[in-house]
Amino acid sequence: MLMTRNLMVAVGLATMLALLISFLPTVDTDLEGHHTAVFQPATQFQLDEQNLVDVLSLFNTRLAISHVQWQNNNLFIDYKINKEKPVYVEEIYEDLFSTLQSAYTLTSNVKGLYISILYTDKGKNEVLIALSTERSNTLEDGLLHVEDKKEFLQKYTTITYGVLWKDNVQ
Repeated sequence: MLMTRNLMVAVGLATMLALLISFLPTVDTDLEGHHTAVFQPATQFQLDEQNLVDVLSLFNTRLAISHVQWQNNNLFIDYKINKEKPVYVEEIYEDLFSTLQSAYTLTSNVKGLYISILYTDKGKNEVLIALSTERSNTLEDGLLHVEDKKEFLQKYTTITYGVLWKDNVQ
């Protein structure tokens, strides 16, 4: 008898909770980008010297940042790698794309983006790969329909490969 009553109370509470949840406002899904806003639409940051570290911490990359410079609405980022931790070509292209996407979708005032990946060996830095791009409507529209990240980077950016590219990247 006691167990039946507890079961009925639990069913009643679960039903009331489901009913209350159904009255919460729904959030529309962005069908093209496959993103769902959780609390409110995201607003873009106005990047400056004061929030540079906060904004860069939102970038989803695996590479270690060695140097950042913000000058005249241009963002310069140097990443570094070394031979102790192997880095694969796909990871480099993914991190380059992720940095580009974050810089142009999270901020409203980054006009130019310049990324260098430096290979460090015995205290000496050498450019492994570098990317440069300028914000444009074509680039921003392209970010909405990315299928292949490497192909996107080759189409919308300028990529320069260093001498050590083929020797040190697996």
